[in-house]
Amino acid sequence: MHWNIEQIAWALILAAHLVLLVVLLGRDSSRRFPWFTAAIAISAVRLLADHLLHGKLTTLAFYWQSYTAMTVDAIVGILVLVEVTRQIFSSGKGGLRLNSRGWLGWSLVTVAVTIAAVWAWGPWPVWQALKAQPAQLPLLLTVLAGLKGQLFLGLLTLQVGLLSRFFGKRFGYGWRSQAQQILLGLSTNALGFLSVQAISESIKRTVHLTSRAEYNRVVHLLTNLDNARNAVWFLVLIWWIVWLGRDEPGSATPAEAVEGPPQPVGPPELDAGSVGEPGLSE
Repeated sequence: MHWNIEQIAWALILAAHLVLLVVLLGRDSSRRFPWFTAAIAISAVRLLADHLLHGKLTTLAFYWQSYTAMTVDAIVGILVLVEVTRQIFSSGKGGLRLNSRGWLGWSLVTVAVTIAAVWAWGPWPVWQALKAQPAQLPLLLTVLAGLKGQLFLGLLTLQVGLLSRFFGKRFGYGWRSQAQQILLGLSTNALGFLSVQAISESIKRTVHLTSRAEYNRVVHLLTNLDNARNAVWFLVLIWWIVWLGRDEPGSATPAEAVEGPPQPVGPPELDAGSVGEPGLSE
């Protein structure tokens, strides 16, 4: 059996998911980052489902399965961002804690900027065209939610990553902290996704196919872009495995956590009857 590049990449990425889950559970990071752990588990299940169901679904069922999974990924991804940013800006670790007004203000700013960017990014379907096929309307709305949800998540992740990078250290979370490493990986993956998305859409808008050979060349180029995005995701998973498998700077080691802090050592207690007076001997 000979595997192609896509199959090898699938196997490596799935293995990296499983190793990362072992690290999260083994280092007890799953309690600290439950939504992040859930997101990795959902991504692993989706990889298995896509592989097992490949070529076995009708076109309609394939669209439902793919774009529903994309929508779920976007929702869980937003919850991961909330989880990590709350830990950074609300823990009080560095002596600072973002108050409710600060949360409200920054949330409104980032969400408003993201919505504006999503609106300006790409074409939106005309409502009359959607209503022209009422039987397909639920599926079309699911496709729209999946595509725009992924775009929204990518743009929001970049903003949150930049804010955490600039201000996280003031709140006690330097770039070596696990929360910052998770956001760094998410931001890197989001940047790769948005770059591939922008290049792919530019190719589709500008290229005018006139022959079968040109069509095959464009398909090959888009496949390579998708492989590059998967390579970035694989490297992000390896990055998380390495950093989340380490002790966070400033945190107690497992042995210290069990034994507790060292007790102060005082002078030894002396038995009065065992010590004679200085300069005297029996």
